[in-house]
Amino acid sequence: MLEFENFIQARRVGPVSGECAAGRLTLLIGPNGSGKSSLLAGAAGLSDSDGKGRVRLAGKDLSGYSLHELARHRAMLAQQAVLPHGLRGYELLALAAEPLGGVSEAACRVMAELAGPLGLNSLYNRQLDTLSGGEQQRLLIAGTLLQVDPAINPDARLLLLDEPLAGLDWHHQLATLRLLRGYAQRGLAVVASIHDINLACQYADDVWCLHKGKLAAFGGPEVITPQLIAEVFEVKVRVLEQDGHRIMLPEE
Repeated sequence: MLEFENFIQARRVGPVSGECAAGRLTLLIGPNGSGKSSLLAGAAGLSDSDGKGRVRLAGKDLSGYSLHELARHRAMLAQQAVLPHGLRGYELLALAAEPLGGVSEAACRVMAELAGPLGLNSLYNRQLDTLSGGEQQRLLIAGTLLQVDPAINPDARLLLLDEPLAGLDWHHQLATLRLLRGYAQRGLAVVASIHDINLACQYADDVWCLHKGKLAAFGGPEVITPQLIAEVFEVKVRVLEQDGHRIMLPEE
């Protein structure tokens, strides 16, 4: 479980208190600058020195973990990841496996399992600088998932992703959300920020809506209402019900 207790990042986010439970997919929504990235950085133990409050993982303050322990207990996909120069796709994933002892037979099996839904088979042997932004993003997602896959990392507790759907086509957006849901079902606490409110409501177990650094709403997808969207995003929407799903459409 990931716990925030009065977490503050000066001029960015807070105070925020709440829990992201193991076995659940928590999706963060909110306008640009609302504090999503700062909250995820705090959850990863990557906050600047002015971060205040407490963040705990599995009941232990993040400050009590060494960097090596953090690398085994959690993985984070940053919004603007820097790719190593001159590597091929499979070498990028090999780097993700380093904290787990390198590319084992079990790690290779996980890489093969991720290749299908993320469309990686044609990317593994290509130079990273020859790939499109979306292709690079899919490899980065795979590397992040590999680091905390329970099949090769029994210490894994937390998966964090900052805008993992950015640059992806619709097919791979949906594939990524299904993978995140699957990793949550395998016992991880999974927390990701996304911009598509309808996808958040469809796939999330829990939704956190941030506004001006504060939690404007949190809970199941039903907490996202037209009134909240109007207040936070300054957009008027109407709700349609289709096959048990709520779809929000902007009003003209």
